[in-house]
Amino acid sequence: MWRSFLLACGWVWAQIQIQAGDLPSAGGSYTVSQSRGRLQVDFLTAGPGHTWDFTQLPADTQFTLEWKGPWQVPQYVFSCGNASLQALLLKIADSLPSQGGISIRDMYAFLRKSSSKMTVEGVGISVNGAPLTQCYQDPDEIYVLPLSYGDRDSTTFWLRFSFPVPNMGTVTFAQRGYRIHRVDGYGQVSTPAGSYACLRLRRDVREKDTVYFNGLPVQRRDTAYTELEWLGQGEGVPLLRVQGSFMGSNFIPAVVQFKGTRQAASVQSGSRPAAQIGPNPTRGTLTISPARGQYAVYSLVGQIMAEGEVPPSGQVLLPPTLSEGVYFLRLQQDGHTGWYRFILLR
Repeated sequence: MWRSFLLACGWVWAQIQIQAGDLPSAGGSYTVSQSRGRLQVDFLTAGPGHTWDFTQLPADTQFTLEWKGPWQVPQYVFSCGNASLQALLLKIADSLPSQGGISIRDMYAFLRKSSSKMTVEGVGISVNGAPLTQCYQDPDEIYVLPLSYGDRDSTTFWLRFSFPVPNMGTVTFAQRGYRIHRVDGYGQVSTPAGSYACLRLRRDVREKDTVYFNGLPVQRRDTAYTELEWLGQGEGVPLLRVQGSFMGSNFIPAVVQFKGTRQAASVQSGSRPAAQIGPNPTRGTLTISPARGQYAVYSLVGQIMAEGEVPPSGQVLLPPTLSEGVYFLRLQQDGHTGWYRFILLR
């Protein structure tokens, strides 16, 4: 009996390794649940043979991640040369609000996976039916493979992307930065969807964003945030993903997502709700009317920068670390989803 117990414990605590086959592949579809950021939850603690218990996380909303191959999104096949022939494409948005006769649809990030890394190679959108793409000047390595406990790496990225904005002219978004990757734990993680053997990956990211309006630069600003992922073998996407920033010594989670479902979650869909968003441009506060639902703020390349529930006042305070530039607000109200573009000035 004791020997069986030891063998069982050895299976639970055994260190695993994450390889390319454990990450998404073309045709993969995953249900992901989102929780509002919870300050009272300790997401930072890690180490060898650790047990993380996040079973009490609520599932406020759900969405589906669909990874496509280049044959499924042919307008982007030749956007980054030969790299695009092996690309994985992840849709960030079906459509964005139209203004001034400009229709923006099918916003994608496209990535490439090999045995040694997984990189974001470029982004693409369809403007009035014509595909517009931009490759990273320095691709963003989001995974350095294979991953084992104790691994530590650093990578850099650089993207420069221009597109027209109604009533403003040409907007150019430039982003440079670096990531520090650390596999700082392994063990077992429990979420509302189940319990899994896992590796814990931490990324500390620094980036400098610059926005140009008709060739005139906006003041550069540095942004720092931390990404935490609990990865399992054969799971495709993270079992749990948390993104946040530090205010002093306190980690403030802004995005909390776990793979799978919880019964209480509501699936959002469809058309744009009748909501008013302003002011635009804003100096750091957006007023949403009616004051209800959930919101998420996205950068031009589809990164979630802030997320939460619309407060009773309707006033959403944007993170003070958010750089000046153009952003998209996704608003979920009454079972519908709407997208809104806004400009942040400091």
